[in-house]
Amino acid sequence: MNERAESTEAYFRFSRLDIMQAYTLKKEITGAWFYKDDSTDFFIGLVPLEERFFDELNDYVIRQQINYDACDLLVKAKSTNAPLTEISIPYAVNKMLKYIDCKITVAIE
Repeated sequence: MNERAESTEAYFRFSRLDIMQAYTLKKEITGAWFYKDDSTDFFIGLVPLEERFFDELNDYVIRQQINYDACDLLVKAKSTNAPLTEISIPYAVNKMLKYIDCKITVAIE
């Protein structure tokens, strides 16, 4: 029997923002947030991966000159059943790749 993720969330994640880029992200995109990466001098920015934010994300990446290797699509899966053998990736991930071609990271909690 395949155990499936009980909940799956997807985010657009920026991994190397400076402080001004981080505050601009939060100001320009509703629902965005950031936190300090304790191992570097950078900030991590997250935006819920929802279609209504795609144009804003694309504009932000262009205006801030974000390199595609400094971002990814983060998919978080949660399950109370172990072992987890199947994760359904949200459709928004595929649609976002048409806007910004970046890597996908899957985190299982």
